[in-house]
Amino acid sequence: MYTRFFGLKKKPFAPSPDPEFFYFSKGHQLAFTHLEYGLAHNVGFIALTGEVGTGKTTLLRYLLRRIRVPLNIAMIFNTQIDPLSFLEMLVKEFEITPVSNRKSDLYDALYKFFLEQYMKRSRCVIFVDEAQNLQLEAFEELRMLSNLDSGDEPLVQIILVGQPQLRARLAHASLEQLAQRISVHYHLRPLQCEDVGKYIDFRIHAAGLEAGGSLYEREAVDLIAEASRGVPRIINSICDASLTYAYADRMGTVSRQIVEKVLSDNELLRIGRTDGVSSSIQAPYNSNGQVEGLTPAGLEWDKRFDASGPAGLSEVITHLLGRIGALEGQMAERSGADTDRSIGILQEMLAREREKSSQFADQLEELQQEYNKVVKEVEDIRNQGEGAVESKPSQNTRTVRRFFSREKS
Repeated sequence: MYTRFFGLKKKPFAPSPDPEFFYFSKGHQLAFTHLEYGLAHNVGFIALTGEVGTGKTTLLRYLLRRIRVPLNIAMIFNTQIDPLSFLEMLVKEFEITPVSNRKSDLYDALYKFFLEQYMKRSRCVIFVDEAQNLQLEAFEELRMLSNLDSGDEPLVQIILVGQPQLRARLAHASLEQLAQRISVHYHLRPLQCEDVGKYIDFRIHAAGLEAGGSLYEREAVDLIAEASRGVPRIINSICDASLTYAYADRMGTVSRQIVEKVLSDNELLRIGRTDGVSSSIQAPYNSNGQVEGLTPAGLEWDKRFDASGPAGLSEVITHLLGRIGALEGQMAERSGADTDRSIGILQEMLAREREKSSQFADQLEELQQEYNKVVKEVEDIRNQGEGAVESKPSQNTRTVRRFFSREKS
């Protein structure tokens, strides 16, 4: 929407991980070096941890692009499964056909596959994302797989990627043997304040902005650094919304005022902050049942209801359902120290959104019934001939005419 206006070839702050936009901060450089070392030296276990949104998945995708040796990779993203399902997923990822789905046959199929690939000088790697959600028994299955070796080196490498809770999981007494086998571990931290501006500039230039150009004023960058706490995913969300707001106002650069507006209109971007900006988290709704400071563009429901009729109201309901889906997505991502508070807020917001959506759905149904009656009356009048057109309109006709002739409040 705004790319052409700002002279960009693509959106610089898209939410999906894209190796083309990978920014090498000092921390990310060290993390990359650790992973590259682990893969190059064929160590059995590697662990990468970091807060939500710090760029772990993007780093892995960048790493895989740089690897030049042949690799057979199994990517496991769904980790909330039982141990047997975990083994079945591994077999499927490696495109192996086992004799049966019994555990012994799954192990035998995996061992034969790993050995065949080793003889071909091709490596096998298992990437487990969100590994903090694995059951203890699934960790044990991974440890058993790491026992498979050629005599002097492992037949498969295992890379565990997860949130900080993964470190606590690995400290469990039952996982002591596995933890001792992790040769390389790095904890990825958020960006330093001085890196946030460099990160933003890198992404907008990677998206096609001419060299030497800038879209963010210095004060705006400072506020983004403060509000995001250096978490790249939050930086992306704020920056993308800021460009949208600037485009709507036909502003060539993003000012601090625009960023303040974005933060005011997006309560979820402020969850987890400890300064005054997030004080409304404790009591997010005002006397009208609205989130304090939250006035999303394009959701002035009452005005749209008065002016738009059935079609406009359907659009509002669709938008509401989209917001509900987005809130549910945010709930699924929230974890860490502020989980209980965040989930409580999101659940209350969801309940209010659903109630609002239900009200509009009922009103839409009533309005549609009135609309259908009017359509039938118009058809009847046409069938009666020209003289009937001068007859007195029905109560339904007058009601709907008044509805669509209201002035916008």
